[in-house]
Amino acid sequence: MVDVDALVTAGGRGSRMKDVPGEKPMVPLLGRPMIDYVIDALQQTTGIDDVYVSVSGNVPLTEKHLQERNVKAIMTSGSGYVPDLREALSHVRSEHVLICPADLPLITTQGIGSILVHFDDAGVESLSVAVPSSMVRALGAVPSYCLDIDGREVVLCGVSIVHRETMLSGATLSQGFMVMEDDRFGLNVNTREEMVVAEELLRRRKGEHHP
Repeated sequence: MVDVDALVTAGGRGSRMKDVPGEKPMVPLLGRPMIDYVIDALQQTTGIDDVYVSVSGNVPLTEKHLQERNVKAIMTSGSGYVPDLREALSHVRSEHVLICPADLPLITTQGIGSILVHFDDAGVESLSVAVPSSMVRALGAVPSYCLDIDGREVVLCGVSIVHRETMLSGATLSQGFMVMEDDRFGLNVNTREEMVVAEELLRRRKGEHHP
């Protein structure tokens, strides 16, 4: 299995999370910043080398937190997702890069590992991960953008693996999709209601219960 670097995207304005104050990556879930769950899962996954986080002037507290954690932060202009992503990828070294948003706190090392294995076998330059839209709705979340893959309505969760140099060149990448039947990839936290769901699922993972 090819080793890859991971890039967590955390520099956006978090405009969809208007009902929660502060920077989105630093929103606390069970007392920990949301981004910490993502970083921990990536750092503990076999096959992931370095973990980087792209930040911008929109998230100064996130940048400070990353410094305190000794996590590599890449400063971008904050002008938009795609230009920021290109800026960040120019600072990463591996041939392939796993991209993951900071708002996916339920992901697991096992799930990430299965994506790496699938990418090895897929033979594509870009692999995007999706989950069934029915799974997202069952979690109490609202699918942001649905598409049809092999007759199934699915939602992209924001995780992908790309060939870095091809993406930076502006050329069209050969595209593949991986549909995961794993609800831990189905919850992008964008609202207060989704925060509540994420905390409940994190409690269950820890074997805790509501008082």
